[in-house]
Amino acid sequence: MVDVRMNYGSMEKMEKEFRGAHKQVDESMREMKKLAKMMEDGALEGLGGDAFRNAIMQQLLPRMKVISEKMAELEKDMRGAVRATRDGIKDAKLRFQD
Repeated sequence: MVDVRMNYGSMEKMEKEFRGAHKQVDESMREMKKLAKMMEDGALEGLGGDAFRNAIMQQLLPRMKVISEKMAELEKDMRGAVRATRDGIKDAKLRFQD
């Protein structure tokens, strides 16, 4: 049987880093939306402004959304792995107690 070992401190740190990355990407997305709104409101008029705005809205933001969702998923996975391992160890210990 394989002996499962987990460094909980490292796992919790990874969870925290994924949470931070998720928040940072979300904040960047909000800033990009503001920038696109500025372009729409006339900060850069003409084809250049339209192209820049469209690039943000149609290319950049959808890709950033995928990254944000992945960071949230990884955070959840790490939290679940720590919880499952801790619960498994606790259950195993209970089986061998009087």
